[in-house]
Amino acid sequence: MSLDQLLWLTSRASALTAFFILAATLVTGQALRSAMFEGAVRNRDLSNLHRFLTVCWVPFVALHVLAMMLDAVARIGPLDLVIPFRVSYAALPIGLGTIGFDLLLIVTVTGYLRGHLDPAAWRWLHRLSYVMFGVFLLHALLAGTDFARPVVLAPAAAVVAFIAITSLARLIFGRLKATSG
Repeated sequence: MSLDQLLWLTSRASALTAFFILAATLVTGQALRSAMFEGAVRNRDLSNLHRFLTVCWVPFVALHVLAMMLDAVARIGPLDLVIPFRVSYAALPIGLGTIGFDLLLIVTVTGYLRGHLDPAAWRWLHRLSYVMFGVFLLHALLAGTDFARPVVLAPAAAVVAFIAITSLARLIFGRLKATSG
């Protein structure tokens, strides 16, 4: 196996892992704002899991980015990580990845600064996580070939459907009321 092949496989594996961790982070965040897992998981445990997952994506996104920066074909530089659409190779998918990465940084940093921000401002900034996930989904669909494989497409589609359905339910019905008892 050549170095380029190893970098390509590392990039793909770390990106897919990060995608599913971010999906789990989004689901636990939704669960915290609703009663969807009431009785199955305590809110404190769910909050701890959500915070844990917000850190878990870091090594996988870092590995994905590093592998792409070392990849001779992609030729991604440090500025390309924060300024979208600068690369000549696959400009749209990589640019979407850059936008997603920027949104990820905003959501994560403001998550840790929650106590120092106006609650309404924090809520709106944190809602960017839905946009971020959608941008990452587009990035994955346009840049990667793995979503053409049923072993990847099936769980990804299930996760995206779950997030879409719970998000839509939340928009339509608002916060679910916890039952007493």
